[in-house]
Amino acid sequence: MTHTPIAIIGAGVAGLAAARELSDTDYIIFEKSRGPGGRLASKRLNDLRADIGAQFFTVRDPRFEETIALAMDAGAVQPWAPRMGTFQQSRAVASPDTQRRYVGTPYMNALGRFLAQSVEIQTEKRIAVVNKDGDRFILTTTAGDRYTADQVLITTPVDQMSDLLVDFDIDEITQKFTMAPTWTTVVSASEPLVTDDGGMIDACFGGDHPAFDFISVEHSKSGRNSDLLVIHSTSDWTTTYLETDPKWVAQEMSALLNDTFNIQSNPVVSHRWRYARPTDPRLTAQKGIYQIDSGLWIAGDYLAGGRVEGAFLAGIEAAQRLQRV
Repeated sequence: MTHTPIAIIGAGVAGLAAARELSDTDYIIFEKSRGPGGRLASKRLNDLRADIGAQFFTVRDPRFEETIALAMDAGAVQPWAPRMGTFQQSRAVASPDTQRRYVGTPYMNALGRFLAQSVEIQTEKRIAVVNKDGDRFILTTTAGDRYTADQVLITTPVDQMSDLLVDFDIDEITQKFTMAPTWTTVVSASEPLVTDDGGMIDACFGGDHPAFDFISVEHSKSGRNSDLLVIHSTSDWTTTYLETDPKWVAQEMSALLNDTFNIQSNPVVSHRWRYARPTDPRLTAQKGIYQIDSGLWIAGDYLAGGRVEGAFLAGIEAAQRLQRV
């Protein structure tokens, strides 16, 4: 069995941030997908891409600000200053603000790839279970390969984490930090989004709308040149139609958008995020991390309010704890 001092499960923002704090010889990072980035997801649609995960992120902490400045210098991140709207009584109205927002360029996962530049990742390697044997942990992949580690950091969503740790007492975490689902739908539309008060908008918060949680016009973001719009559905709406055919969801979201904004859009694709966001983002763990057992830590956006920056800072904090041993 291959041994590593630290095993990191998940190459999302938290896992990448942690790995960047460690020596290359200290860790192996396991990622079930073909590439890094986690919720910084984009989907290839013929010759185009659409952001289907996080639509933007904000920057407050100096440590994250420093990294984003480097990413901007590398052309992987740009500011995004959309004309904002929101829904009031299910009607779109202008809602300008002064919040500084950022996006990956030319798609959100560009930030994930930037963070992964100095990180060694074993992609398409899914860990099925983590067990403890004495002072060491045993990690078994879905293919039956086994690895040992002195310490383990798990950065997957909470529901996936619970599947990995069947031998550990994690009830306190799984019962408190639950996740809600989201349908993300991409549509094409050549017409602009116009509010009921006559203003054009590039993005719209869901407000009190029963189906829309967030709508984003792709070409308003730097590096995008398409007629695509991305719609995140509310968790309540998604839960109602959680097991519905994605083609129906795409058609329904497109129809709702058409009726709401009096435009003509065409459905492209819908993607279901079964574990999309914290059910209650106000619940956080201290510094976005939690110790399950000696040498076994978890970290992630679900412990840090669901924010990209929270996941990044949680990864840094987890790495510092792992290095104290």
